[in-house]
Amino acid sequence: MKKKPAFLQRALCTLLLLSFVAVGALSGGTNTQAASLSQSTVYYDSDGVLYKVSGDGSQTTEVLLDFEGVDMVAAGSYLYYTQTPTSSTLLRVPNDGSSDAAETFATDVINYYVDNGFIYYLDSKGNIYRTNGDQAASSATKITEKADTDFPLLVVTKGRVYYNAQINGKTWVASKASNGTGSVQSLAKGAVESRYFVNFAKNELQLMVNTNPDERYYSTNAIVMYKVNYNTGKGTAVNAKAKLDVNAVYSGGWSSNLYVYNKGISLDADKEYNYTQGKAYALTTSGKTFQLHSKSVREVSSVGSDKVIIIDADKKAYAKTVTAAKVSKTTNLNLSNVTYIMNQYMNDKAEVAYISGKNGLYAVNTGLKVSKIAGEEWDTFHMRDDVPGIFYIHANDEYRLYYSAANGKGQKALSDIFLDDILLITPN
Repeated sequence: MKKKPAFLQRALCTLLLLSFVAVGALSGGTNTQAASLSQSTVYYDSDGVLYKVSGDGSQTTEVLLDFEGVDMVAAGSYLYYTQTPTSSTLLRVPNDGSSDAAETFATDVINYYVDNGFIYYLDSKGNIYRTNGDQAASSATKITEKADTDFPLLVVTKGRVYYNAQINGKTWVASKASNGTGSVQSLAKGAVESRYFVNFAKNELQLMVNTNPDERYYSTNAIVMYKVNYNTGKGTAVNAKAKLDVNAVYSGGWSSNLYVYNKGISLDADKEYNYTQGKAYALTTSGKTFQLHSKSVREVSSVGSDKVIIIDADKKAYAKTVTAAKVSKTTNLNLSNVTYIMNQYMNDKAEVAYISGKNGLYAVNTGLKVSKIAGEEWDTFHMRDDVPGIFYIHANDEYRLYYSAANGKGQKALSDIFLDDILLITPN
């Protein structure tokens, strides 16, 4: 083991939230039936006013005149958010514009999540609560306690809450029924340090667990993939005897049921990942590993059932067709100076991968056809699973809200005013 020049690279939010918004970052990972544009709503901020507009551009409504907030989610007929990224006060406002001011829903909140109409939140004492999104905070019930607030994970899916717990003085990944009944199910010793390491697969939950989360100076072989039964919350280790290097894993990401990691990567003088080092490998859910690319990858996603989409160390985009735990074909997508990928699921299938960079915003379909959505004029973009197409801010048209279909057609302005940010997209 070589000592790292500083703490391990764990600014995980920068992977998802630089000038983009992560889909479902605070909401349930279970896909729903696809909605049409008229059945979806886009919430956005313009000069301190919160607006909503139908996905087809109709029915613009002022939701709140004096607005400042981030990390917005929807539960019931309310929008929940915090004023700043570091605020511990959870606010809410009706989504129909009927209120003149937001109300304080809960204080001392260090994480929150919505699923199936319920709002869940974790406080600094390690208690997790839930209530129906339409009800008052006083109706909240305690789901569990002794969550590890040093690693404040909170995920809810298919009737179970997943979190990092303190059990006999040690950190464990644990779960419990989302209504608070039954006992705590200890899953794995260690911690899932971010939602970025949670994969909502169709038949199981997949987790990348750091079995030694307190270690910050060395990049140790400490990461184990776990497969978790949705019904019971019990987990099975995939690579317990071949743990992966922490920096290798934290510089990579999920692609469908594969986890892509950069073997041999380290930090540079600025304490950022040095992608000129290392090679990209993939770990399967059966415990097999194989080389995916001859260089490290900066970003990774998927499209279709067998294609891994990557942006490599040179900021070039490729598609890797994976067959029987090996790369059977590499397709150059002929995109350069790109830096980010996000895929979109429609009816439980990864139908589109959106790729962005300094020179443009693009979409890649399951046939690996690349469509250009916008050139340098794009700013922030946002999309959501099961809401077709993509929404973005058009920097060369007074920063108005625009919509585009995934094939780059159907471009349409949805606002008459400039946007500061796109906050949330919901199916109605």
